[in-house]
Amino acid sequence: MLTLHVACTEAEASPHRELVVGAYDEARARGWPFLSDVLEGPLRGLGEEERAVAAGAVHALVKYDRLLAFACGSDASDARYEALWSLVRGETDLAPRLARIERATERLGTTYSFPDWLVDLLRGELGEAAETALARMNDLPPRVLRVNALKTTREACADALAREGVETTPTRSPHGLEVLGRRSPFRTQAFARGDVEMQDEASQLVAELVAPPPRSLAVDACAGAGGKTLAIAALLEGRGKVVAIDSSAGKLDELRRRARRAGASNVQAIRADVLADPVKLEGPASRVLLDAPCTGLGAVRRNPEARWRLQPEDLPRLVAAQAALLNAAIPMISAKGRIVYATCSFLPSEAELAVEFFLQQHPDFAVVTARDVLGRARTEGVTTPDGKYLRTWRFAETADGYAQGRMDGFFAAVLRRVSS
Repeated sequence: MLTLHVACTEAEASPHRELVVGAYDEARARGWPFLSDVLEGPLRGLGEEERAVAAGAVHALVKYDRLLAFACGSDASDARYEALWSLVRGETDLAPRLARIERATERLGTTYSFPDWLVDLLRGELGEAAETALARMNDLPPRVLRVNALKTTREACADALAREGVETTPTRSPHGLEVLGRRSPFRTQAFARGDVEMQDEASQLVAELVAPPPRSLAVDACAGAGGKTLAIAALLEGRGKVVAIDSSAGKLDELRRRARRAGASNVQAIRADVLADPVKLEGPASRVLLDAPCTGLGAVRRNPEARWRLQPEDLPRLVAAQAALLNAAIPMISAKGRIVYATCSFLPSEAELAVEFFLQQHPDFAVVTARDVLGRARTEGVTTPDGKYLRTWRFAETADGYAQGRMDGFFAAVLRRVSS
């Protein structure tokens, strides 16, 4: 019997059926844009609990789009809505029909609701672990906060959130709190004060790997809206400087708002494309973080539409961009400085293979192991077996980052310049 992971019950979703089916229809018709954009209008005006329920139902329909089409044999969104809850109730057993699909790729793609080309990609890169990866990508992700050490402590923040009705539990990360239940931390005074930001534990580990020296200059070269930028600023304790670079003016505006709220006065945002524009810094940086554009498969649980939006030609394009970004970081780095290369992907082609190619081209760089940066206890289960790279999804028998905290699937490598 298939187990479907849905963030609400049928009874909870039923009052919002028209909204849910309408949003699902829109996502399909528009070729799978970001669900946050699709849901922004329909969810406006709903209460906190209702928003979480409706969003959870839409996410489930998008995630299981292929499986639901197989189950009901209909293109109608209403029929797929009914098929979803029939499967959840256990009234429909698809196992015998799925078992009759002869081609393994088609069988896995239908069972886990992914396109065939992506299943083939995972089988080629991960071998027997591909099915484990497919199953993980359908799980429900935790909601994790990073406590802003510039303003408060984890214990004080947890108490403050609890007083506002948001229950949390500490994560393995020293600044992490997992949110329990459906209350939104975004509607709390703790968030308004800048005490917390939403950031998965794996992403927090990447920021910790940057490990900027006191009062140093660090660069976040693909900053986006600045989640890791703010984490690095907190690691610097408000001293030193973090230069956040991105080509999107909108994302940098959001980063500046977040930095003001967080009290991160040591952040400077610069609009630039590092692949096209030489970025003028006040001096060589001791650290450059490259949170490189990637397939995002390690975070697809949060963005189920991404599985349908990705295309086969995207991976070669992204791998080329990752290599170019690593090369573009070199002029920014000081003697003995470090590049921290990261992707929210578990594909070897976007991880170890990208780093090994860079090192072949640049013998003046060497790996600093994740274990050396964070220590053995902090990296247990979240690195490659030799401790060399951060890898939160290992698909091994021993407990990895997924097993320990259901964290996203991230990879990161620390590359130190050994000669100029």
